Amino acid sequence: MRNDELTAAEREALAKTYGQPYPRSSQARRRVLHRLLEPIDEVTGHWHETAVARVRNGVLGRVHKVQRPYWCWDEATWIDVAEQAGTCGDRGRRGPVVAVANLLGLHRTLHHHVQVQEPPVAELVFGRDTMHTVIAEVVDTLRSWDASQHTVVGQIPAALSDLLLVSGTPRLEDVTEQQIRTLAERYPTGARRSGLIKVSRVLAHQGIIAKPLHNNDPQRGPRPDTLSTVPPSWLAWAQRWRALSTHEPGTIRGMFLVILIAGRWAAEKHPEALEPQLWTRDIAAEYVADTLHAVHGQWAGHNRNTTRKGQPLSAVGKVQRIDNLRSFFCDLIDWEWITPKFDPRKVLAGPLSVRAQIGPNPRIIDEVSWAKLMAAGLTLNSEDLNEYGTPRARAAAEGRRLYYPIEMVRALVGAWLFAGCRIDEIRRLEVDCVDRDEGRDEKTGETFPICLLRVPQNKTSRPFTKPVDPIVGQLIDAWRHVRPPQPKIVDRKTGEHREFLFCVRGLQIGRAYLNDHVLPALCRKAGIPESDSRGALTSHRARSTIATQLLNAPEPLSIADLKEWLGHKHFSSTRHYAAILQRRLTAAYRKADYFARNVRTIQVLIDRETILSGAATAGEQPWKYYDLGDGYCTYDFFAKCPHRLACARCPFYLPKQSSTGQLLAVKDGVEQMLERLTLTDDERAALEGDRDAIAALAERLATVPTPAGPTPEQLGTDRAFVALTAVQESLTGERP
Repeated sequence: MRNDELTAAEREALAKTYGQPYPRSSQARRRVLHRLLEPIDEVTGHWHETAVARVRNGVLGRVHKVQRPYWCWDEATWIDVAEQAGTCGDRGRRGPVVAVANLLGLHRTLHHHVQVQEPPVAELVFGRDTMHTVIAEVVDTLRSWDASQHTVVGQIPAALSDLLLVSGTPRLEDVTEQQIRTLAERYPTGARRSGLIKVSRVLAHQGIIAKPLHNNDPQRGPRPDTLSTVPPSWLAWAQRWRALSTHEPGTIRGMFLVILIAGRWAAEKHPEALEPQLWTRDIAAEYVADTLHAVHGQWAGHNRNTTRKGQPLSAVGKVQRIDNLRSFFCDLIDWEWITPKFDPRKVLAGPLSVRAQIGPNPRIIDEVSWAKLMAAGLTLNSEDLNEYGTPRARAAAEGRRLYYPIEMVRALVGAWLFAGCRIDEIRRLEVDCVDRDEGRDEKTGETFPICLLRVPQNKTSRPFTKPVDPIVGQLIDAWRHVRPPQPKIVDRKTGEHREFLFCVRGLQIGRAYLNDHVLPALCRKAGIPESDSRGALTSHRARSTIATQLLNAPEPLSIADLKEWLGHKHFSSTRHYAAILQRRLTAAYRKADYFARNVRTIQVLIDRETILSGAATAGEQPWKYYDLGDGYCTYDFFAKCPHRLACARCPFYLPKQSSTGQLLAVKDGVEQMLERLTLTDDERAALEGDRDAIAALAERLATVPTPAGPTPEQLGTDRAFVALTAVQESLTGERP
């Protein structure tokens, strides 16, 4: 155990050596000061003697000044010693002092407070050859992943040196995940943080740490100003629930914010119920009622998006607030954390009147714009995408610099245009996601290629395979041909290490890259706006557009086939993505011929002379003649007559060849009109030429009295039938 006090002999030797402008030592004094000199000499044995002497004199000179051994100094004293070493005009002299403090195990973060370059300090601490080997190992791995020269030369040596100095070891195997995460927290932004993230990918690839760092790690989790507006007691329950909930991460984030909204509401309306176990049925019912009249921003705490502040919540927003709080209370009850005072499944239920406002509303892209997007996507090139890098970097680069290789972007666009996948499914496609087969046309016997795409596990179903256009496979093959080897990355859905297709520089393609960079480029190339009446053109709208087109194709997919193609678990989910287009519905309705099948018109002759003379009123002479083709029916209520399409030649029937019929055709004052008839099923079948239906109709009417009274059997005409050629197919005047 070291003594923290200097001996009298050591003080005297220090005074004689460092109590004058220039240090003067001797063998005798060195023997007296061996307790102070030996640790420094041991750790600096591989240094140049000049550097060792400077550090020795600087440290022991300060020991003489403060009269305390250097192993008792605080960090501030070491910083001052290092700064003093650089006052002579050579800032490089600070590094050896920082290196000695690190080698002695006294202060390993001294380089954060003294302006030094970490790589030279790390070489002093661990040796130049050792550091070159370690840096080369990391750099070679990153280069194999297609890392840029700027990253390899500029970021990695400084970041890796910083990490090893803090860890106190030159061995990558000895670095812990906590050490690299703690160090990354010191650099919220900048090149040092980027370098540490890239180093962490190498460490994760080698299995040294569980998972790499991400650039948005500091932004994960709720913001402090969001939590500060929630009562502490309610917040404790919400955070406890969040830590143990098994929902999808995105679902948990959304539900957590709604739970905090309920806490703020309780603080305003019911301060006596700031914990879930204190809520009663009346409080829950009041929360539902207030939610139905809530507006955006109300009880939301700190909200940076104020575009819709003060506007009423949509039906979806109201239902989500109520349903998420219901799930929260159900979880607390199921986990036996609280004793229920009410049934949340009944009390915290969205009213049916509000739920009725929510229905499938696929946000499809109109066919013209979609065709232009497809043409733009299939002809996409480097000039269509924004160039990456600073103006200086662009000028120094050979050719046009893109953030991602153009082959990968084309494969990404192909999957978006033809696969109908969610963006999360596209990002998680594996390298060997394409299978090929060969089909044969049933009619012609010709063979055709089949491209099958393996879609990874999603939020509703297990991995599945779906047919896609062969061009998707061609674009993916083109990217795989030039794709550099990439490390396996943990799949956030399954926790397994997988080799993802859209991965470069050891990192999956950005979640927002398609929406923020590719789609605007496609819209520019296609000459269409980036939004339409249904909102912005996003990656997910392609899924609705493709599904709707497949459902409305000339030979459409059935709803069951479409459900399997989209990877849905329930038919209700498919209804939210695919809709019958209005024009297809109209064509189908027209083809069904509903109106024409049930309604016909017949030509009617009106004898005005008979009406004006009073003969019609007295019943002496018919005034209304229904044109049956070969004759007329003079029965006034022909529209209700059961024999109207199978006339039994009753006394009301007037043949056209008779003298009265011929006279009617040339008689003056006879007006023509059309009268609409509503047909029965038997009559429709008869008009459509069903001979069996005609025979059956005549058979049934044989015992039905005619308007004159006798039945067809009594008249001896039970098999008689008059073809009603004047009954038209539609109101347009067309005949059958």
